[in-house]
Amino acid sequence: MIRFIQILIFVLISIGNAQKSNSIDFVIKNLGVNVDGHFNSFEINAQFNTQGDLVSIYGKVEVKSIQTGIESRDEHLLKEDYFHQSKFQNIILESTSITKNDDNTYSVLAMLTIKGKTKNISIPLTIEKQQSKIFMTSAFEINRKDFGVGGSSFILGKTVKIRVKHYHNLL
Repeated sequence: MIRFIQILIFVLISIGNAQKSNSIDFVIKNLGVNVDGHFNSFEINAQFNTQGDLVSIYGKVEVKSIQTGIESRDEHLLKEDYFHQSKFQNIILESTSITKNDDNTYSVLAMLTIKGKTKNISIPLTIEKQQSKIFMTSAFEINRKDFGVGGSSFILGKTVKIRVKHYHNLL
């Protein structure tokens, strides 16, 4: 019984820690199969006004930190036909306007730059206040072809599903 309780506590602590980690994850279809991955190195800066409302957001993702679980694929994604990492080291997102929909949700209009190409996108954002932190989540889609990622590949889907989780410390 004690062993069971120890395992249960370990699992609960692991789940709690997993939920508190920042992440940028993505999914795209390749040959009809979902391929998922994430970026390991990024920064997200969010600014809030005195009422606690989000007023701006900036994100910078280090392209070379991409990880899909297959090292040779990750290396290929850094090449010119995909992210061209030797020339474009970062993906940049910068808000241009933010609309508060209700207490917890926002609509963010932003400029997204990948491979030197900038497109305006709309991002739904949910904010949950937790003690001295704010937990921000967003799920949205982009068209990889808008940014010249993956060339004209017929086996690679054009829609990339992106999910972002970020904890922001309150001052």
